[in-house]
Amino acid sequence: MKQGKNLFSFHRKLNNVMLVIAIVGLIICYMMTRDVKKDETSTSRIEPYQVALLEDGSKEYFIDLSSYDSQYSGLVFFTAHQSVTVYNAGHEIYSFTKTGGFWGSTPGAKYNFVSINEKMQNVAVILTPAYDIVSEKVPEFYIGNTYQIYSEFLRDSIPRLIASIFIVIFSLTLFAYYIFMNKRLNLGKDLIYLGYFSLFIGVWSTNETIAWTLVSENRIFDSIIPYICLMLSVPPFVLFFDSYLGINGKIIKKIILWASMVEFITVTSMHFLKIREFRENLMFVQLMITVAVAYVVGAIILQLLHRDFSRQVIICTIGVSLFLIAMVVDVINYYRIIGDADRLGRYMVLIFVLLLAWDLIRGTNELIEKGRRARQLEIFALTDSMTGLYNRNAFESQAESDRKLDGIIAVVADANGLKACNDTYGHEAGDEYITLVAEIFNGVFGRYGTCYRTGGDEFCCIIPSSKAVNMERLKKLFMTKIYTANLEGKYQYSIGVAIGAAMFDSELDKDFRALVKRADESMYENKKASKTV
Repeated sequence: MKQGKNLFSFHRKLNNVMLVIAIVGLIICYMMTRDVKKDETSTSRIEPYQVALLEDGSKEYFIDLSSYDSQYSGLVFFTAHQSVTVYNAGHEIYSFTKTGGFWGSTPGAKYNFVSINEKMQNVAVILTPAYDIVSEKVPEFYIGNTYQIYSEFLRDSIPRLIASIFIVIFSLTLFAYYIFMNKRLNLGKDLIYLGYFSLFIGVWSTNETIAWTLVSENRIFDSIIPYICLMLSVPPFVLFFDSYLGINGKIIKKIILWASMVEFITVTSMHFLKIREFRENLMFVQLMITVAVAYVVGAIILQLLHRDFSRQVIICTIGVSLFLIAMVVDVINYYRIIGDADRLGRYMVLIFVLLLAWDLIRGTNELIEKGRRARQLEIFALTDSMTGLYNRNAFESQAESDRKLDGIIAVVADANGLKACNDTYGHEAGDEYITLVAEIFNGVFGRYGTCYRTGGDEFCCIIPSSKAVNMERLKKLFMTKIYTANLEGKYQYSIGVAIGAAMFDSELDKDFRALVKRADESMYENKKASKTV
C-alpha cells in the first residue's frame, strides 16, 4: 500500500518535472535571443549584378564588392545539394565540392563563409546542382563581418535548436521511464511508440536547424539522416495514435504500415543504387507523412462526430490542429525559404508530445490509484482485522483454488478455554487471548506458509511442498513459546492451545478439505491428550 502511494507521488513529481523543463526551455530560448549590442559593421544582403547559365547546368553569380571597405570581411550564402566554387580575378578563393561517394552524389547543405578584403572588386560564385530538382534554388548572399554574421545566424537559430534537442531528450526520457517502470506497472506500448516518433522527429528537426548546420562538419551524413528519420517516423506515429485513440482501423493501419515499409526500402535502395537519391524522392516521403496525418485526423473527426469528447480526443484535436497549421506553414516555407524552413513545426511538436506524455503519465497515475484502492479493498476483504492474518474468505478461496496438492502440509491450532476467558475476564481479554495465539502461531509457522484465522479461536497454516520443514520440531517450538508466554506474560488467564498437522496423502485425502479434516483430527487428539495430562 505504501509502495503504491510512493509510486503515485513519483508520477506526480515526474509530471511537475516535465512542466519545469518546458518552462526552463522557454526561458533559455528567451535569454539567448535577446537583442544584443551589434557591431558597427551591419550585415546586409547583396544582390548579384549578373547571373550566367553555364553549359553543364551550373549558374555563375557575379557580385560587385567595389563599394565595401575593409570592415566587410565575409561573403556568406547557404547552399543545399549544390557544389560551390568562388573565384576572384580568375583565382579560386573558396570551394565546397566534396560529395559523399557511396553515400550520395550531394555535398549536402552548408553555410558558405567566403573570406573577402578591400582589394577584391568582383567575385564569381559558381553553383553546380547535384540534382535537377534543386537547379532553380537561388541563394541569398550576405556581406559583413564574418564573425558577426556567424553569431547572428547562430543566435537566431538557438531557440529552434534547443526546442529540437528537448524533443530528443524527452524521447530518451520516455524510453528510460518505460524500461524502469514497465515491470512494475505493466505499461502499454503507447509510450514506446511516442518515444520513437519523438526521437525521429527530434533528430530530423535538430539536423535541419541553422545552428546544427553551422557547427556540424559531416555534411554528407547530415544530408541523409533527415530523410531516414522522416520515413521512420511514420510507423510509430500511426501505431501511437491508433492505440492512444483506440482507432482500431486494422485494415487501413496495416496498409499504411506496409506502404511505409515498402517506401523506406524502395527509396533507400534507389538512393544507394544512384537511381534517384533521397532529395529527388522527397515528394513521396512527404506524401506518406500526409497519408499518416490524414488517417489520424480522419479518426479524430469520426470520434467527434460520434460525440466522443474524451480527454484523449480533445488533446489530439488541439495538438493535431496546431501540428497541421505548423506543417502547412513549414512545407510552404521549405519551397520558398533557403535554409531552415521549419520555423514553427518543432515548437508545435514539442508542445504536442509534452501534452501526450503528460496525459499518458496522468492516466498511469489514475490506474495506480485505482489499483491501490482495489488492493486496499481486497486486503480488507481477505484480512482479519484483529489478528492481521488472512480470514475465512481467503481460506475458502485457497480451498477452491486449482493447484497441486502433493507434499503440502496443513497445520491447525485451536485456543483452549476462550469461552471461559470471555466469561470471566470480559471480551477485551478474550480478544487479547486470540491476538496472542495468532502472533505466536504466525511467528512459528508463518515463515514457511500462509496463516489464516478460520474461526473465532481456530487457526490454520498451509505450507507448500517447496518448503522443507521438521513438523515435530516446529510443534514443539510453538508449544514452548506458548509456555513462555504464560510464564513471562503475567496474564490474568492461562493460554492453552491444541495443535495438529497432516501432509497430503493421495490415498487418504481426496481433496484439500480432506487434508484439513485430517489435520483437525490430529489437533483434537492433541486437545484430548492435553486434558488427560
